Amino acid sequence: MAQVIWNERATQQLEAHIDYALMEFGRKAVNNWYKDIRHIESRLSLLPTSYTREPLLADRGKGYRGAILMKHFKLIHYYDEIEDVVYIDAIWDMRMHPSKLRKIVN
Repeated sequence: MAQVIWNERATQQLEAHIDYALMEFGRKAVNNWYKDIRHIESRLSLLPTSYTREPLLADRGKGYRGAILMKHFKLIHYYDEIEDVVYIDAIWDMRMHPSKLRKIVN
């Protein structure tokens, strides 16, 4: 089983989205966020390459993939086979222009 690690940027983005969801939509929305995240993390742990590659980041060399979260967001991640670790690098709001994703991912 692969380990799943969130980087600082992704953690900060998650906290911001959770805070916003709590203020605008309430506790039920936040619980749904956490439920979806746990499901994605579980799948990544068992099948680290199961989500599709992110075409907008194909030139980055890390094999970035995207897991859809709450219909409008993607968890952008990559798998390091040697370390057997999935790194969650960012949360991207898919309603934004694609160039935004290229700017937030190293």
